[in-house]
Amino acid sequence: MSAHFNRPMRTLAALAPQSKATALAALCLSLAACQTQQQTAAAQCGLGAAGAAYLTCKLLGKSDSQCLAAAVVGGGVGAVVCHNYADRLDKRRQALAGQENNLDARIRYVRGLNEDSAQFVTALGEQVATSSKRTDDLLVRYRQGKLTQTQLAEEGKKLDQDVAVASTQLKKGDEALQEVKTFRAQRKPNSADLDVAIVQQERLLADARRQVDQLAAQRARV
Repeated sequence: MSAHFNRPMRTLAALAPQSKATALAALCLSLAACQTQQQTAAAQCGLGAAGAAYLTCKLLGKSDSQCLAAAVVGGGVGAVVCHNYADRLDKRRQALAGQENNLDARIRYVRGLNEDSAQFVTALGEQVATSSKRTDDLLVRYRQGKLTQTQLAEEGKKLDQDVAVASTQLKKGDEALQEVKTFRAQRKPNSADLDVAIVQQERLLADARRQVDQLAAQRARV
């Protein structure tokens, strides 16, 4: 992390807890990452190190105070965190509110889940590819004596976090699918359109689960 970035982060660390969230948002807006749009899911996050660390922490279920502390330290972020699949699913559910028993609304809802899940699978694929290459590089450096056991262990912790975030988001997808299946089981007659949408969601989540397993396999190498 550059000295230029460290200065505002030290200022943020000195603030009272209630002021940190506002300061963090202002800091993010001042970073180049917040002012550009890239093609990959990772870059589309548009957060910078502090915001990315905060988002990762929240996805892992930590408190605001814990995550503000994590933001002060800063850190990297993967494509899965920036895609924030879980947040997209929550927004879909909020849009469905009040129309839960409307078949057409349910079909649109599941089709929306399919769109989000397809993007999640893509983001997972990007992260698996990145993690695989990085793990290859780390192991080469370790064998060459350019990386200590302690440093390698720290990298392992980062992979643990990547797997935890991906798993947490996948769980949200599983929960959304199960809720839709419950609706289908309680409704007669069946809808072919809803069935097709549910089958597609099942396939996408199976693809996502395989990608999460591949991500976990990278952790097992370190």
